[in-house]
Amino acid sequence: MSNLRLINETTASSVSSVSITDVFSADFDIYKIIIKNVDTTFENYQYARFINSSGSIVTASNYDYASLYLRSYNTFLEAKSTNDDAFERFGVQDTGTEDSNGLVAYIFNPYSSSSYSFFINQHSGQGSLGQVGLKGIGVLKQTASMSGMQFYPAGGTYETVTVQTFGLRVDS
Repeated sequence: MSNLRLINETTASSVSSVSITDVFSADFDIYKIIIKNVDTTFENYQYARFINSSGSIVTASNYDYASLYLRSYNTFLEAKSTNDDAFERFGVQDTGTEDSNGLVAYIFNPYSSSSYSFFINQHSGQGSLGQVGLKGIGVLKQTASMSGMQFYPAGGTYETVTVQTFGLRVDS
């Protein structure tokens, strides 16, 4: 039996952002998020924010992140920031075919109101200059209960996007 439990699958089209609400709960401490079938009007970065248990998007400057871009067409690139208002560069998006991007992230302790929410992620995609991979880490420095996440492109819209949220169960 799998330890992953599908909690939600959301597909959206022609939107500037997609919000996944009411997916984090006391049932799980670790979540796996897959973002796939991404097609955008604009080649750029993808951003992420948490949604708190009241349903509000957290825009406070409490996000820290670091990413390593593994570019086939140039040297690797590090990007990092502290006290930001979102997880910038959560993924890289490309215009064109839906199969060109895929992101997997693990979210730790989002529902806990006594600890910070963390993530690790990896992404692969095909940009106009060539292939790019990404490995990242991040933290929301707030001790508040989070119930979901919002994802949005740095510019343009999602022509299509699918977000799957799984809970990672520990079997005894």
